[in-house]
Amino acid sequence: MEIDKYFMKRIVHRLLGKGEQMAGVTAKVDDSPGWGNLSGRPHEYDQARVQENYNDALTAWRKNPFAWRIIAITTDYVVGERITVSSPRRDLQRFIERFWTHPKNRMDMRLESMCDELARSGDLFVLLFRNPQDGMSYIRFVTKDRILKIETAPNDWENELIFYEQQESGEPKAWLSPHHPDAENQNGVMLHYAVNRPVGALLGESDLVTMIPWLQRYSRMLEDRVRLHWAVRAFLWIVTVPGNKVKEKLEQYRAAPESGSIIVKDESEQWQAVAPLLHGADSEPDLKAVRNMIDAGSGYPPHWRGEPTDTNLATATAMQAPTERHLARRQNYFIFVLQDILYHAYQRAAQAGKARPLPEMDYAGLFNVEAPEISKTDNARQASAAMNIAAAFTSLIKSLNQQRSSALSEKMIRILFKFAGEPMDEAWVERVVEEIGADNRNSRKERRQ
Repeated sequence: MEIDKYFMKRIVHRLLGKGEQMAGVTAKVDDSPGWGNLSGRPHEYDQARVQENYNDALTAWRKNPFAWRIIAITTDYVVGERITVSSPRRDLQRFIERFWTHPKNRMDMRLESMCDELARSGDLFVLLFRNPQDGMSYIRFVTKDRILKIETAPNDWENELIFYEQQESGEPKAWLSPHHPDAENQNGVMLHYAVNRPVGALLGESDLVTMIPWLQRYSRMLEDRVRLHWAVRAFLWIVTVPGNKVKEKLEQYRAAPESGSIIVKDESEQWQAVAPLLHGADSEPDLKAVRNMIDAGSGYPPHWRGEPTDTNLATATAMQAPTERHLARRQNYFIFVLQDILYHAYQRAAQAGKARPLPEMDYAGLFNVEAPEISKTDNARQASAAMNIAAAFTSLIKSLNQQRSSALSEKMIRILFKFAGEPMDEAWVERVVEEIGADNRNSRKERRQ
């Protein structure tokens, strides 16, 4: 033990003596509560904390593989290969096609960065600049760290009216929301979307905010292990000689022998190479515990980031269910973001007299969205359930001596498509039942003839 202590002191002395300072983590771990007050509401951070959280999340995403992968997984599932938005209204559909593919928008290329920013910072600030000539809007973005203040309606804090953006010099620039009474006359308006937002707060929070302290701790622990493993490649020679030869041998071996040297000695001189004992296996439980905290914060199972575990298929399938629900909710919100952007872009064209105004914000009736499936397992289960239901209905019809009932047909159609995961509206079901009834009447006429 004394030899190890002596050895480690020599190693540290050599490092510090040569000016090779051990690099530390870029950010300090802060376990203090840190709650402040931004807009008079108890659940809002102050501006300094907002800036710190944004910078920490951005730095973690840029430098930490775990943070980068967590955000990438979210975008891979939410956006997938692509998301397409269309409309049953011809005028709105033409506008969507022009807006989506416009050279200054190119929405297909922006979806990934938009989803990344929403998950990484917790907020997405969108600018829509209107071209007065044709009413087309061009989309741009402002990062969260540049927003200094948000003004809301006096009696409704959810109705955001004015956003103040920090400028390089001078006063902040005020951007009006589309809900502001004077927004119609502005060339540019700002939209704001947030996730992980506490009730009573204006700003959201990053998906990484709860993991950043643990990501920092894990990085620091790994860096320490790397430095120690570097040190283990060095070793010391302990030379044991008679007491009357200590000074003589100290002078002789003042410089360590080079690798491959041959030293001739008598039996009174003993050489021993000493290296530090790392006990690397002792750090495994601690590193795993920190990784578990990171996984708990992300909500993603360990095997999603490629960690081999002893988890079997049944356990892995069960672990994915909560994650897929979370991703499905995030995808629904991201779809709402796209619909809301398109709605306000079109309405601003209508305000400029370049399009017909739309009715109220009934996005379900105005837009049709095709997005990637979050879970392929659900599709297989729904298909299997639909097949079983169809087989059961076939047996039921045969037991009724093929007597067709419009009421029974309507009920079977509703149940079948419900289990298939594609519930149909009233008009479609009524149309199918009428067609079935018409076919039955024609069949009976043909048999009589």
